[in-house]
Amino acid sequence: MVGPYNYGDISITAGPPEFVNEQVTIYKDGAVSTAQKGLRSGETVSELNRKLVEGWSTTAPESTESSNPRTASQGYNLATTLFGFMPEEVLKAYSSEWVKSGDPNVALGATRQTKAWKDNFGKLMRDDGSLVMDELSFMSVKASYKQTLAEVGIADFTDFEDEFTDMATGYETGDPVSAEEFQVRVDTVYAGIKDQIPEVEKLFRERYNLTLDQPTIFAALINPKIQDKVLLGEIATIQLQAQASSRGFTTSFARFDELRKMGLTSAQASQLYEGAGGMISSAASIGRDLSLETLEEATLGDEASTKRLSRISAELQSKQGIQLGSAKKGDEVTGLIAD
Repeated sequence: MVGPYNYGDISITAGPPEFVNEQVTIYKDGAVSTAQKGLRSGETVSELNRKLVEGWSTTAPESTESSNPRTASQGYNLATTLFGFMPEEVLKAYSSEWVKSGDPNVALGATRQTKAWKDNFGKLMRDDGSLVMDELSFMSVKASYKQTLAEVGIADFTDFEDEFTDMATGYETGDPVSAEEFQVRVDTVYAGIKDQIPEVEKLFRERYNLTLDQPTIFAALINPKIQDKVLLGEIATIQLQAQASSRGFTTSFARFDELRKMGLTSAQASQLYEGAGGMISSAASIGRDLSLETLEEATLGDEASTKRLSRISAELQSKQGIQLGSAKKGDEVTGLIAD
């Protein structure tokens, strides 16, 4: 025997756990709800007993009982039959509304005005009161999103819930993302960065002495909230560093952090460092000094760096550097074309 438990002037004695999912109709100040009679896993006091302590009663007021034969337990049973996929607080809200009207459709419409429904499905409703999709379709799309991420090893979806809701409903964008489109997006991103992940893992171990698994790294690369959770977004900087180091460039972490803050993206970095070595060598072949920093600044739109790169590219294309006798004497370029 467990207990007794004292709540003010009320003493409750709880016996061995009874895993009974029996919903009991309860009443308080004109409100009607339900509470589970048996103990859930891990509970020592049932939901029903807690509600009784809070002032609820299992005895219906005479006026309610005589004027309305419908009970909250009947409503709850109906709710679970029709909408068993919905969260429990929404089922209870539906139950209460059904007791009032007795009409399933009227009860559903009224439930969609409750706080419980809005907390879970509020972004489904347009400004004119119509729905982007019904609740079952919404939850099915979100389930598909989770399955897509599970396929690339992500098992914890906690930090994706808000994004899932916004994508499924097209919240703010007005353009819902279908399950199929999300699959394509994730597959495309994963194909583009999967080869970098081992390098990111290596750099993370070297810089922080931390070991992150590949799903965590991928999740961080596609979700800024997870980046913030994993060392305040520095995994994005390490991704840029990985793009460069995998191609033989060893610029400092501070430089890549600066570039990230200036707006350099992973896609830009991939293209930049993939061609940087060849471009620097080609420039040297016509007597031009071209630094990696100039290429980085040009990628970010710096006007002076862009002009310098354009001139060198034009020389390379026309071979004017060779044809017109441009040459390098020490650190000085001589000839017809010089910076």
